Amino acid sequence: MAEPYFFTIPLTLAFLYFTWYSFWGWVIETAYCSIREKHFVVRGFLAGPLCPIYGAGALIMVLFFQPLSAYPLLLYPVACVVMTSWEYLVGWALEAITHIKYWDYSDRKWNLHGRVCLSIGLCWGAVAYVAIYWIHPATESLFSLLVPPARWYAAIFLALITIADTVTTIRKLALTTKFFAMAELTWNELQQKRQDLRKSGRQAADTARLQAALAAMEIRHSNLVRAAAYHSRRFRSRFRNISTDRYKDTLVRIREQASHIREGLKIHSKKGGK
Repeated sequence: MAEPYFFTIPLTLAFLYFTWYSFWGWVIETAYCSIREKHFVVRGFLAGPLCPIYGAGALIMVLFFQPLSAYPLLLYPVACVVMTSWEYLVGWALEAITHIKYWDYSDRKWNLHGRVCLSIGLCWGAVAYVAIYWIHPATESLFSLLVPPARWYAAIFLALITIADTVTTIRKLALTTKFFAMAELTWNELQQKRQDLRKSGRQAADTARLQAALAAMEIRHSNLVRAAAYHSRRFRSRFRNISTDRYKDTLVRIREQASHIREGLKIHSKKGGK
């Protein structure tokens, strides 16, 4: 049976390109952020060493930019526009689905909604040049050494791992969004209960009832914040500039809790050192 094609590339080869470039995107992103933060920082949504946005971006370059390789002056602006649009689309989709912004260029000049900025967009053009003229020809030569059966086995093996990781990550994202939303809703109700309590000072029965409800709601809110912190831990550790307008209060509580824990660990370590 003839192998199906993904546009102009055999399907297995296209998937191997995707995982190959996703891995090297993860390496570059992790190295860049680690150097910038001055300590090791793992990047990417997936648990494994893959950044699919780079893998998909590389496939876009390979499929649509190679015909422009004979026109280097045209390749650069096209790559800048197309790849910046791709980054904006991914950022917008994540925010629309989860209501959380995982990267933010708002502190850079000439940014658009914090999802893309001019400096990164210009870098995309340079990356396309390097990929089309140097990296991908070497990658093609490397993967041409794989005979079709080996290519199939490798693609199936990597696909199973990637699918399992993706499903787990999607579940984690869904739980993160769920507990952020529940914690935020409970926080708003808690604020309303506190306001009602302040207004009920003249009626002892109402005051006692509201105090009991308030205490129960505070416990529930605390538990929800802890659950939101637990499920979002991977994303918060990998995307330090994570932000959200919809769940702003909950994110503030999570960061406050994390700060208290770090301070407690510092005090404990100092006592242990003595």
